[in-house]
Amino acid sequence: MTAGETYHRRHRWPALRVAAAAVWASASLCAPVAADQPSLQQAATAQLMAKANAKPSRKNRAKPKPASAAPETKTPLKVLSRGEILATDPAILERLGRHLVIGYHSPATVKALVEKKAIAGIFITDHNVRRRKVPDIRAEIDALQAIRKSQGLPPLIIAADQEGGAVSRLTPPLARQPGLAKVLSSVKPREDPKPAVVAYARKQATELKRIGVNLNFAPVVDLKIDPKRRSDGETQLRFRALSSDPKTVSNAAGWYCDTLAEEGVFCTIKHFPGLGRVALDTHRHAGDIKAPLVELKGADWVPFRDLMGKPHVVTMLAHVRLRELDRETPSSFSAPVINGLIRTEWDHKGLLITDDFSMGAVTRAKEGIGGAAVKALNAGADLVLVSFSDKHLNTVMTALIDAEKKGDIDRDVRAASLERMKALPAAHAAAPAVPLQQIPPLPVKKSAEKP
Repeated sequence: MTAGETYHRRHRWPALRVAAAAVWASASLCAPVAADQPSLQQAATAQLMAKANAKPSRKNRAKPKPASAAPETKTPLKVLSRGEILATDPAILERLGRHLVIGYHSPATVKALVEKKAIAGIFITDHNVRRRKVPDIRAEIDALQAIRKSQGLPPLIIAADQEGGAVSRLTPPLARQPGLAKVLSSVKPREDPKPAVVAYARKQATELKRIGVNLNFAPVVDLKIDPKRRSDGETQLRFRALSSDPKTVSNAAGWYCDTLAEEGVFCTIKHFPGLGRVALDTHRHAGDIKAPLVELKGADWVPFRDLMGKPHVVTMLAHVRLRELDRETPSSFSAPVINGLIRTEWDHKGLLITDDFSMGAVTRAKEGIGGAAVKALNAGADLVLVSFSDKHLNTVMTALIDAEKKGDIDRDVRAASLERMKALPAAHAAAPAVPLQQIPPLPVKKSAEKP
């Protein structure tokens, strides 16, 4: 029984009993009761019960949609196996692979993708380095880069999430550092913070180069709007955000990125359009920003606008709905945000990478992880990050291959993206790797910082 039926019977039944009694009383005064027929009371009661249990009248019923208006049912794509993906037309794999940065567990798996030119880069994290020595990790990455060189292709993007502090995915074996926010907070009020930030960034870049990383997913430039917020789960912005002041964030992040660039490592400012106002954990759910655009432009977006124009800066797109522009789709694959705001209104020519598409905000989206990847590329994102599992990567690649074969990936948008991406490998190639023996290992120092 539905909730409506329950309400209908609960509230109308007493009244119907009274009405039945009234009908019986009136009828008994006007006509005799035949011995072989049901009593008038029984007849009246039956009549009213039938009325109570009857379906709503046509007037109150929702009109069924005509058959022509019924939504078209799409047959879900059969997810290709890794073998089927690798057997795809090599030209298609290479065209799509230029936009994918992937995490991995098996070196053999990622090697097969590199040999087929099916990816642009790899994301290395804790499970890739756990209980391993730096020379072994570096040898593994160098072997992949050697394949790229033999193919006449630019170096692979080797990305990491090494912010320092709580987000230190490569520690150990890389040396532990505090977060940049802690470095800033330790500077005395009248002291110039730039030397401390530059020294910190140089030390971090030196460590990253020991294993061949050329793109770091740092710094965080989201504003620290609510330092006490704990509802954001794994995001933990209260520990990672640098400041509530936009210019303080711009300055510190700018010094950090410039220093990394001097060492041949690109930085990534994150997470546009900002997580400072987002209460939910985007690892699980898409967040929402309801603030007016004019307010965001004067505060949250100041660090992004100050730094996005630098040639060595990549911008990461968050799984956050910017409600004034797109009430349904997270910014990481929203055309109004990426194409409308960033590419068209701001005329931004720099590189855009999505936050990890393995996060719940995307895997639970109505488009699914594959549909979201197609939308992201068509909107103007350059790189899609898929870090978690082979299943997710297969789903993304299946959707992209299908869209490519159907002509559903915008050629003009992709051509513009390829032009933008030329800057990234060229800069990496111009910064030769420093021999390991010339980089002294940094001491591992335990941090008292909260997780």
